Amino acid sequence: MRIGSTRLGAHPRVLIAAAAVVAAGALATGGMLAVQGSGSYHGRTGAHLTGTFTLFTSAQPQAKPCTPQAGYSDIAAGAPVVVRDQAGATVGSGSLSSGAAEPSRRGCAFHFSVNSLPVASSYTVTVGQRGGLPYSYADLKNSGWNVTMGLGALPPG
Repeated sequence: MRIGSTRLGAHPRVLIAAAAVVAAGALATGGMLAVQGSGSYHGRTGAHLTGTFTLFTSAQPQAKPCTPQAGYSDIAAGAPVVVRDQAGATVGSGSLSSGAAEPSRRGCAFHFSVNSLPVASSYTVTVGQRGGLPYSYADLKNSGWNVTMGLGALPPG
């Protein structure tokens, strides 16, 4: 097997160009995996998640619906709001605001926000010590990154 010097001189340029194409493809594939939620976050969406968590305290209107309720001591101003990705890693956190009577006066509405969530295929939002609610990336994006959650005696209707 004999390789002439002219042919060998041409091949390194071709190999370098091919290596550059392969490297670019690998980077693009890695970038797509990160966007799809591989758990390796190379950036943040900058998405600002906002939400309302309503603790319904009665099926009937109440004079003071934000009065602490037995069995719900974990739902109060300052309670943690934790966002996890599909792998269960914490990717953001916030806390509940002071509560205010919701319009029907059957419950107390708390607001929260979580800044700069990374891209993930799905998220779970947990408030206090309650179980988390799952949301897909597409669902949050379509909702304008706003969620409404509730717990307790739901009002009729």
